Amino acid sequence: MRTTTFLLPVVFLSSALAWGRNGGNGSGNTKSSINNNSQEFALPAENRRYDYKQSLKKPFTYNGVMPFWSNHGNSFVAPDFVRLSPSVPGLKGSVWRQTPNEYKEWEVEFQFKAFGQGQTGGKGLAFWYTQERAIEGNVFGSKDQWKGLGVFMDTADPANQRNNPVIYGIMNDGTKPFPANPTANTNSFGGCLRDYKNTHIPVVVRVSFIDGVLKVSADTHSRGKKMMPCFEQKDLNLPVGYHFGISAQSADHGNPDDHDLYAFEVYEVNPPMKEKAPLRPHEAEMKKKGEEVKVDLADQAAFEEVQKIVEEQEAKLKEETEGTGNLSPAQVAATVGDTQYRIIESLNSIHNKLETLGAPMQPPESSAKSLEDINHKINSMAASLHAMESVVQGLVDHIMAQGGIASGPDISKVLKEELSNLNAKMEDMDSRQSFQHRLTQNRLLNSTSWVSYVVFLILVQVVAVSAYTWYKKRLEMNEKKFL
Repeated sequence: MRTTTFLLPVVFLSSALAWGRNGGNGSGNTKSSINNNSQEFALPAENRRYDYKQSLKKPFTYNGVMPFWSNHGNSFVAPDFVRLSPSVPGLKGSVWRQTPNEYKEWEVEFQFKAFGQGQTGGKGLAFWYTQERAIEGNVFGSKDQWKGLGVFMDTADPANQRNNPVIYGIMNDGTKPFPANPTANTNSFGGCLRDYKNTHIPVVVRVSFIDGVLKVSADTHSRGKKMMPCFEQKDLNLPVGYHFGISAQSADHGNPDDHDLYAFEVYEVNPPMKEKAPLRPHEAEMKKKGEEVKVDLADQAAFEEVQKIVEEQEAKLKEETEGTGNLSPAQVAATVGDTQYRIIESLNSIHNKLETLGAPMQPPESSAKSLEDINHKINSMAASLHAMESVVQGLVDHIMAQGGIASGPDISKVLKEELSNLNAKMEDMDSRQSFQHRLTQNRLLNSTSWVSYVVFLILVQVVAVSAYTWYKKRLEMNEKKFL
């Protein structure tokens, strides 16, 4: 039978610092880092692939349901976060993946906030990788005597040692109860102190299991850009088929905390190579005919250039969005406008290249048949544009209030120019659809004129024959009078 392994910090800060310098407690299979001045950041796995079906991020619901996940207890789902437990004494909640994990090696990054009065005593959160799922209990909102891994973000301080907030891990074989005072356990040989409570941005924690080694790192102030190692444990057995989950519990007395989850992202590490690449337009038909599929080097270079532009703009947008606190309002507005222009330019280039590669395009006949639908979409886009104008005006007012009246006209000018560009594109689309509509109407009118012409000729012939018949009868009657 396996024994319970506690990965905890030592009780006093001075001994913890000595422990960090010595690289653990001398056991040789655990590393603990609590030196906050260290610049050796923990990097993500080199070869990892994002799995959206196992991940959870905003918007957290689709048609009122959390895809692939479920929430339990006192948790509730908001558009931008999941509140696992509110600041009410004794409340608890959790979210769990509905199906088990399929990967032997994995990496999880989750973001959370824990905030309340004071720095200790608000209870905490727990990351789970366990055989069972969604069973409520008294261990940070989940059941005791679990089978698997638990990583705990704990702000409780029952011994009043002021050595919290703390992050530690526990492996359990399903038989050992959770200790009443885990931070005072003398068998502890891992963990770290991290000031993650009451941060102004979400705290990022990374838990990775690669080649039998568990590594935990955290970043409290840089949105995951500066992940500091917390602890490492070798020779663990975390089999495939366990469930991912995260739970939280508020303190039963004192000052309970709010515990909010902002993201839970799962990556497969060292995924297998893809056996088949996706087919290009008409590639299947060309293979059936025995033709060789080739991509022109110029087209390939154009695609790579467009992809590079999109990636650069995404990285730039992410960096500047996360660092908006260091930019002036005018710089923020200029960045939004530049990014919008680059994205539209890139999408136009991709569309043109798809046409050159022979991607199937909509025929003119179908365009003529769906004029009403297209006009409806244009009207909807126009309404959205008017709504966007009101939102932008509110943004201008907000930026003027934050950045001063002097910068207000410049911001208004930049945003109005961007709206003018959008209006111009909408008018261009409207003119194109109007031209198509007129062309279709002319075709219909031309076809109608041709039919009228034929009918007119038939009527003329009928009248001519009738007149000729009447004339002959008249001659015959005149001849009979003189007989």
